Amino acid sequence: MPQLATKAACTGCSACASVCNHNAIQMKEDEEGFLQPIINNSKCIECHLCEKVCPDLSPVKFGKDKPSSFAMWSLLDRNVSSSGGAFSAFARDILSQDGIVFGAIMDWGDIKLRHTFTDNIEGLAPMRGSKYIQSEIGDSFIKVKNSLTAGRKVLFVGTPCQVAGLKSYLKKDYGNLLTLDLVCHGVPSGEIFTSYLNKLAKKLGNNKRINKYEFRKTNGWGFAPSVCFAEKSQQLYGVNALYMEAFNAGAIFRESCYKCKYAKIPRVGDCTIADFWGIGRYGTPFNHGTKQGVSLVLTNTEKGLTALKNLKESFIEERQLEEALIENHNLKNVSKQHNRRDEIVAAFLNQDMSLDDINKKYNLCDRSIKAVAKNLASRMGLFDLAKSVYDFYKIHQHNS
Repeated sequence: MPQLATKAACTGCSACASVCNHNAIQMKEDEEGFLQPIINNSKCIECHLCEKVCPDLSPVKFGKDKPSSFAMWSLLDRNVSSSGGAFSAFARDILSQDGIVFGAIMDWGDIKLRHTFTDNIEGLAPMRGSKYIQSEIGDSFIKVKNSLTAGRKVLFVGTPCQVAGLKSYLKKDYGNLLTLDLVCHGVPSGEIFTSYLNKLAKKLGNNKRINKYEFRKTNGWGFAPSVCFAEKSQQLYGVNALYMEAFNAGAIFRESCYKCKYAKIPRVGDCTIADFWGIGRYGTPFNHGTKQGVSLVLTNTEKGLTALKNLKESFIEERQLEEALIENHNLKNVSKQHNRRDEIVAAFLNQDMSLDDINKKYNLCDRSIKAVAKNLASRMGLFDLAKSVYDFYKIHQHNS
């Protein structure tokens, strides 16, 4: 029988299930809600293709040891993006060439984040915005290959392990494929997120179904999360925002995330995209407004650099790589595992434990001065002013 990555090492990328022509591998949720490959012995013909495409067993090629670093934003999409709209700019370029774009979309019907595709501008809207859950790949790798073979240009955006899974599945470099990897903290499971939403609805005393959850603002940098019921949107603080508090504490990620082999430079995608946290605070001043968000783009391959330079209606400025690394910890470091991670995951999944129960037992809410000030400024509608003061202080502190 094939021996795939161990449960602790598996990223759930689905390359093994995608390559199996006999449907002998299914991605099934484990007890924490994370997808794991399950082999059906009666269908397996022991061709071992699954082993050959597992990126944990057969490592993929990475990009440049020192990628070029750029600040950028899309002039068309900056005000509808949680950062500067880098994804949208690349996607628009691919679509303008009759290409196809693969990204993650949240289905609020069954609260699942799934990879899918679009071949039109209208389809980009649900792909935008941060979604701090692990997406299900489904048959996207197969569809990517079919599109590439048909000669269409393809953009694929996902976590680094998903990009690695796609590259390993394809087994060769296609000139018409562009990959963007996201700077990733780690991924919780969809089951953890769904359980949190159920607890939140109960805590808020609202029996109506939650039909949207915004992990971050989608019109620039600012405070989030927020939840939307049928009639209104409500911003979340403290215990109500416990999912993001646990996320930031490194308490609910997939086990392999804490040993991630992609949280480093060189990177696995043609380009890496993220928020350009701290831009202008260190070294060369940045003489542009940042309130609406600024994207960081690392060009890890020549293909990625060419794609960036070809973007239209975009602001692009080259910056020092060292500047990008200062406040983007996960560009080259894994997230630290919370010492009670297993207990906290179990608590989120426990229907009998409320959000207050979980926070009281594990003290997940950030009570630092910075966090308290951030919450207070947001409640008072002074977040942008507070951020400007903080940026000024950090620049002065660095230069003094």
